[in-house]
Amino acid sequence: MVTREAEPTLRALLSRRELALRLADDESAFRPGALDRPTRWVHSSDLDDPTPFLAEDLVLLTTGTQFPTDGDYPFDAYVRRLVDRGVAALGFGTEVVRDGIPPDLAAACRAAGLPLFEVPYSTPFIAVARANAEAVAAQAYARRTWALSAQRALALAALRPDGLGATIAELAKQLDTWVGMYDAAGELVREHPAGALSPTAADTLRAEVG
Repeated sequence: MVTREAEPTLRALLSRRELALRLADDESAFRPGALDRPTRWVHSSDLDDPTPFLAEDLVLLTTGTQFPTDGDYPFDAYVRRLVDRGVAALGFGTEVVRDGIPPDLAAACRAAGLPLFEVPYSTPFIAVARANAEAVAAQAYARRTWALSAQRALALAALRPDGLGATIAELAKQLDTWVGMYDAAGELVREHPAGALSPTAADTLRAEVG
């Protein structure tokens, strides 16, 4: 089956050595599971408020031209807008208009639990976006391949002498989970693996089916 590890995530993006991306803080500084959150797209913007043009689970890249080099800037408000919009992470392109990530931006991301990483000058933003797009395409291909393979396996199982039982067993194998079939009265008539549900889970499921 297609596992969670196959999903395009920030962790997978950061692991691409050719991109040379670097987290601004230790992983413990961010929300639990933040690096394993699926990333649907990578977009770049230097707008002060890009949120009207963003979607959830998106990685935003910026060079920071919207941040003044002298004077104060409300980094906390900027980061809060991104978090409220559902942005998964922020990538800062260094050595374009600034040497390194602005400390106040790093502090704001740390306070909000938003993953912040450095995109070195040698790595074009388009390369980061393309790497994530390739991962999304690879996942889609893997899902289609698995679906066709699972459909073929279920069709063959249905042709066996005990077609119903074999189909349920094959479905449990393909989904890597317990599978059961209930009759019109809400009683469990087939399951695989047999007896895998705890009494509490079985009672809860029977009530929901009923």
